[in-house]
Amino acid sequence: MRLSSLVAVGLAGFAAAQLTETVGPTTSHSAKRTTICSVLSYGGAVGSSDIGPAILSAFTNCVLKNSGSTLYVPPGNYNMQTWVNLSGGTKWAFQLDGWITRTSTTSGNMIVVTNANDFEFYSSTSAGGIQGNGYQCRNAGPRLIRIVTSTSFSVHDLVMVDSPEFHLVIDTGSRGNIYNLAIRGADIGGSDGIDVWGDNIWVHDVEVTNRDECVTVKSPASNILVQQIWCNQSGGSAIGSLGVGTAISNVEYQYVYTNGGNQVLMIKSNGGSGTVNNVLFDQFIAKGTAYGLYINQYWSSEAVQAGTISTNHKRALHANSTLR
Repeated sequence: MRLSSLVAVGLAGFAAAQLTETVGPTTSHSAKRTTICSVLSYGGAVGSSDIGPAILSAFTNCVLKNSGSTLYVPPGNYNMQTWVNLSGGTKWAFQLDGWITRTSTTSGNMIVVTNANDFEFYSSTSAGGIQGNGYQCRNAGPRLIRIVTSTSFSVHDLVMVDSPEFHLVIDTGSRGNIYNLAIRGADIGGSDGIDVWGDNIWVHDVEVTNRDECVTVKSPASNILVQQIWCNQSGGSAIGSLGVGTAISNVEYQYVYTNGGNQVLMIKSNGGSGTVNNVLFDQFIAKGTAYGLYINQYWSSEAVQAGTISTNHKRALHANSTLR
């Protein structure tokens, strides 16, 4: 199915969703290479059984002491069983050119970056990333990467495989640029590719293969642009789930390509309150999906509530794809 859709929930009129601020780091890539903080200089080694402490040491003893620095994990294989929270720092980068494999079953998040400003998380070779081995501790182990309350940042050119739970979480971010990611999750639920909430976040040029959500916007969120994403065999992208105090506005999904799976996109709720305003779905292409747009307002103790939902310029190219 190919469709261009506008969905306005509880809305009279429409203002196009768009980014209202510049996203991504505020200084150049080279400006963050004044000091290279290699994990090999802080207790780490290629083939390490736990690279976590070396990552934390390089951050604490080098990055935080040197603005304009890069925390560097060189090419090679590393195991990780100690999760890290890298809190603070301005004008710095995390260059992950190596391959990190999860070996602990501790829950939480393998790598958390908190309160970073002018920050970049990337692989210079597009071959660095994390193997979650989620099959060993499904729905009990960690998420792979979580960016929390950070501003003017980017995450790009990384590979994420088989997280025990979600792969990448952007938690209350602002002015973020997420792109050039390859995510391969398991063929079961709980394998979300990217979950994002915050303001002025651009997610684009990413590929997600899994059996749950592809790129999902959660509350609270405003001015979110999701563009040129490829979703393979997934449960589709989503807005929600929507709970108490939902506040989502000015969200645009554009150029979404979906191959197989349950639906192209869904809006889902199960109780709660709040609003979803100004949401634009534009230029969707799908092949072999069960449903196109799936809106599920399931209230466990109430009847369906009144609202305004409109769609525009739909054209079905696949006989088995429907609106639900």
